[in-house]
Amino acid sequence: MNASHAISGRRALPFVASIAVLAGLGCGGSPSAPRFDEVFYLHGGGLIDKNASYEVYFEKLNIDASAALPRYVGVGILDGDVRFSRPIDWYVRGADYTPEQRFISYQSPRQFLFSIYERIDHPEDSWADVLRRFEGDLREQGAQILAGRVPVASANAQGRSYLLKTTVAAKPPYQSYSHEILLRSERRLLLVQVVHGENTDTIADEITAALKSILVY
Repeated sequence: MNASHAISGRRALPFVASIAVLAGLGCGGSPSAPRFDEVFYLHGGGLIDKNASYEVYFEKLNIDASAALPRYVGVGILDGDVRFSRPIDWYVRGADYTPEQRFISYQSPRQFLFSIYERIDHPEDSWADVLRRFEGDLREQGAQILAGRVPVASANAQGRSYLLKTTVAAKPPYQSYSHEILLRSERRLLLVQVVHGENTDTIADEITAALKSILVY
């Protein structure tokens, strides 16, 4: 797994509940991946390589700002295999589209990280096999599962959510926390990792809206 683990304690549990409500959403079929003539490339904040952009733009996934949430922009990532809506003020802090290790990571000005990693599990593997391997990865990394296997769903994919606690080797060592969500479609599996501060009250709706919008092709 390509994930680092960090921050959220007892007060993060309401966030587990907020994403769990997504489990009630229906999951439709996976439409075709976008054609290049349907999109144009984003630049500016999303550009971390002068020769390439890691996002493409999808106007249909835009969401207007509300009293509770910023404006969201629709983007395609991982070579068009995933689309979702993200706040317009997130910026790309890292990405790698090398086969079998693709990921993209965003920084929010509201002090959390939102990353999407493609896992190499076979899409026909059972949930039991996928979760067993994932939990084995966590044990090898020394992560403690505070809550696990919580059913969730995105726009067209089913998932399971975990709340993790990890001791970070530093001077002095400190405890860090993250929410990690496995999402699967008929074709692929993703790991969505959210690293945030102790109190998630002000960001839970923002993160939930992004998760709810994810389309996996």
